[in-house]
Amino acid sequence: MRATGRRPDMSTEIPPHVLYASPVPLNAPNGGPKEQTLPLSLIAHVISFVEDVGDIARMTRTCRLMYYMTLPVLYERVTLRSYPETRYVDGRPEGYGSGSPFAMGLSGLASGNSAPLVKEFTVTGAWSEPGIDEYSRGKIPDSTIMLGIALRAAMDRMTHLRSLTWNLDSKPTKSIYQGLALRPTLTSLSLRFPRTRSPRPIVLVPPMPNLRSLRVSDIDPLCYPDDISVLILNAKKLDDLRIHWSPRMRQEAEPSINLRTIFGKCLEAGYRLRVTHVGLQNFYGPNTGDLQEIFDSDYTQSTDFIDTFGGTYSRPTTIWVDETWKHIPGPKYFKNFKKNRISEPALEHAKILTLCDGLEELYMIGGNATTTYTRDTNGDTQSPACATPATSCSTPGSFQEKEAANTCKAYLRALTINHGQTLTKLLLCDQWPLSGTQIGELVSKCPKLEQLGFALDRDAGGAMTLLAPFFANLKAVRILANHNTAAILEEPGLASLLDGTRTEPLYWKCLNATVRYCGIADVVLKLDPAVQMMDEEGNYEWRNVVTVASREDVQKFEIWRLDALEL
Repeated sequence: MRATGRRPDMSTEIPPHVLYASPVPLNAPNGGPKEQTLPLSLIAHVISFVEDVGDIARMTRTCRLMYYMTLPVLYERVTLRSYPETRYVDGRPEGYGSGSPFAMGLSGLASGNSAPLVKEFTVTGAWSEPGIDEYSRGKIPDSTIMLGIALRAAMDRMTHLRSLTWNLDSKPTKSIYQGLALRPTLTSLSLRFPRTRSPRPIVLVPPMPNLRSLRVSDIDPLCYPDDISVLILNAKKLDDLRIHWSPRMRQEAEPSINLRTIFGKCLEAGYRLRVTHVGLQNFYGPNTGDLQEIFDSDYTQSTDFIDTFGGTYSRPTTIWVDETWKHIPGPKYFKNFKKNRISEPALEHAKILTLCDGLEELYMIGGNATTTYTRDTNGDTQSPACATPATSCSTPGSFQEKEAANTCKAYLRALTINHGQTLTKLLLCDQWPLSGTQIGELVSKCPKLEQLGFALDRDAGGAMTLLAPFFANLKAVRILANHNTAAILEEPGLASLLDGTRTEPLYWKCLNATVRYCGIADVVLKLDPAVQMMDEEGNYEWRNVVTVASREDVQKFEIWRLDALEL
């Protein structure tokens, strides 16, 4: 065959599904115009809005172009979950003919080409250790060693790994820690230690210099947690630190922990952590004066202290240890505080708020959590991260009304005088019903409030109606559950809306043009933009259409999202 000198028309030979996958425009058949393709940047922007993993996986199978563009998105976040029991699908065990999804997923990461695409890696669930009794003989079970080898092989291939979350009920092996220390891209690490008391090796976690976020959960000195003191000392770029202890010690009034176990290396080296956010939960130990020497107050702006120092309503069994934390340090330690989240209101904390100014957010949480730890027959502690002893501000019967009133007044005085001009988000204790006078004080002294949550006194409903228009920036308001909210929810119009029997829209008189969500106890209502309507007397007034919303709709508001007993 001789060459004709003309370039063949390849568009008639390329299958359509490949033709449209090519980013290079080709000549159309019969000399028509060139095919127009979307810019790759626009396609990538559209893909960024797809969140469902199944949808992303289906997009990879549409064409060659979508395969290469969605594959990095598909493997950007990988979660492997191990189950303690065999699960069945259509009467057959998962992994029928091969291995469990956990094992096969791990095998694919260790031997395939997708591991370099992983940026956030999570391992969670229950790992079966058939030879767990070998720990008591001074030997690590082979299954745990093999798990560590496979995970190390997979993570060594994750060259762009930025975040690791370890929620498996088996501790990471030493080789896994060593592999993480060699990963310069790792900036976030979350560890949850197992809650079993079987003897096991305690690993000294090596330094990870580029770490910016560290979260360690379920620390129990009787469950052989690993030593993170060297890790914290060498994490000079650390910006967010959250430490969660098992609630067992506070529940049993066992002061077996101290801050030096974790921060001892920093204290010995004279190094103060320059973190922006600090979170401590379930700490129960005496005040040895070390806390002020651990963190550099010039950098700390946000704190979470959950079931940590006791409060006005501490349990009798913990009162002696909690009393050691009543000493208030100097104002220099609180000069940069912008955000504070607590579960135990106390007069001492209110006094701390009088020593500083500029606070922007304050959340008193605990109204929705009732979970506590339990112990099984083997003596193992089962304590979810949100578990908490009965010391939260919402525990009924744990304090007298006089103490509650005095504590409430102390907080309101400190907030309105010292922080009124900067406060934007405020969630108060649900055991403090505010009167009309107190609501008026918030209106006049806190003009920048955008989110507000509080309990309503019996006679304060009318005052709230009168004062609502003066909250010029308020976007969300939450009326916390108490004995007064039941009457509000039983109003005929609202009751019919909630039980689904209402056939026509519900309108409320517009009291504030900026409020879009209103919470009453566990009910969330959405207020649509106001419309002008005629009332019964023929006068026009502005009214909002009220519809029922879900808790997911208000997760963008901190007074709902942060009201949980977890860091």
